[in-house]
Amino acid sequence: MSTLTQDLVYQSRRVDNATKIKRQAAANALQQYSLLALQAVKDCESPAKTRLKMMRTLTDLPTELPKDTFAGT
Repeated sequence: MSTLTQDLVYQSRRVDNATKIKRQAAANALQQYSLLALQAVKDCESPAKTRLKMMRTLTDLPTELPKDTFAGT
């Protein structure tokens, strides 16, 4: 029998309670424009940018891009 390394074995990720709550809040804000608008005002950004940030939260993508992405040469 061959031994499998940990990298080859699929391991489902455990989503903790805080992440579930954060995702649910993002989903609620995306469905109700008034919540999205309040969040946009709170964060001092446009509703479109807030919507993108919420969608990235739901899909486990980083909400902020690295600073070196926009650095000029």
